[in-house]
Amino acid sequence: MATVVQLKSPKTVNTARKTRRAPRTAIIRRHAPAIGLGTVIVVLLYLSLSHLAHGIQIVTGCEMWEGTAMAIGLDLLIVALECAMVATVGTKAHKAVARFANPALIVAFLWSAGLNAFAFSATSTVLWMTVTAAALGASIPGLIYAGTRAWAALAISSRIV
Repeated sequence: MATVVQLKSPKTVNTARKTRRAPRTAIIRRHAPAIGLGTVIVVLLYLSLSHLAHGIQIVTGCEMWEGTAMAIGLDLLIVALECAMVATVGTKAHKAVARFANPALIVAFLWSAGLNAFAFSATSTVLWMTVTAAALGASIPGLIYAGTRAWAALAISSRIV
């Protein structure tokens, strides 16, 4: 004689996941370094674009809007290429991106640094002031490059939490 025992059926499990929202202060704390560094980079870009456009205008004799367009193209190309390089690290696309981004970065960086140096030193008449102004102008694109590299890594890592 077989005994049949009826098992209790498990209660239905709610398959809808509850999304847990992080407190606003945690979100701000996580993104604040990237926001702060991004703000500094934007200020440096504005400075660089202004002087770069002036340098292009002096060298080529072009209209101000043309110099500004070229300046935007050069400096934002540096930012965009560096973001692409950082964003593709560890992916299959990195090698293909780096193949074209690295040479373009070098050319854009050299033009930006050279024309910034020229624009910064264009009104100096004393040699040591000319050299100092040129060095300051040439360093701006380098600061933008280094800042963008750090900012891209911060922005990517702040999203991964």
